[in-house]
Amino acid sequence: MERKQSIIEIPTRLAKVYLVKGEESSVLVDTGFPGNGKKITEFLIKKGIDPQKISLILITHGHIDHYGSARELRELTGAPIAIHELDAEGPRKGISAHLYPRGFFARTMNLYFSRQRVEPFEPDIVLQADEDLGKYGVEGKVLRTPGHTPGSISVIVPEAAIVGDLIIGRFFFLKAPAYHYFIWDREQLRQSVRKLLDYSPKVLLPCHGGPFEPQTVAKKFL
Repeated sequence: MERKQSIIEIPTRLAKVYLVKGEESSVLVDTGFPGNGKKITEFLIKKGIDPQKISLILITHGHIDHYGSARELRELTGAPIAIHELDAEGPRKGISAHLYPRGFFARTMNLYFSRQRVEPFEPDIVLQADEDLGKYGVEGKVLRTPGHTPGSISVIVPEAAIVGDLIIGRFFFLKAPAYHYFIWDREQLRQSVRKLLDYSPKVLLPCHGGPFEPQTVAKKFL
């Protein structure tokens, strides 16, 4: 029997947050910048969703614009925080780990991101391999998709792929898939895109811009 679930986009400053809502519990994917905790829980309550039924806070990679409100949301919901071991340095040090700028604009952005700090915290779950989300009450799978950072992960559910910063939309071209300004390994990134597309997602959901059609992504990256 198939689970009834949906993906809810939660708007936050500059970065999108997604809730994979199952029948009894939900998984929150990313948390945005610091200070979003109450905004996110209030948004969910207005949608008729109980924040206490969040079973997992899943961080796609160790940059502050993605995990900045994780500690606050853990306190508000009681849900554990999970991140891949290769990106766990970010929250443990309270910094944006693994910044790999490419080009002049990225180096300029790096000055901003490298100065950001949050109160450090220890993740509850340190991922080392792909993970099934069934035990958290949703149908889906966590896949390691390195490229943007060494420990970047994506989430495959029947409806879509939530891809973090593996692919982004840029400023005036938010609906067009593009490479991020920060890339750890370009070839690994392409391999990660191919890995995701092998699951035949209906749509790819990034944290900046989008959504993207699989055919458009394949044309750009493969």
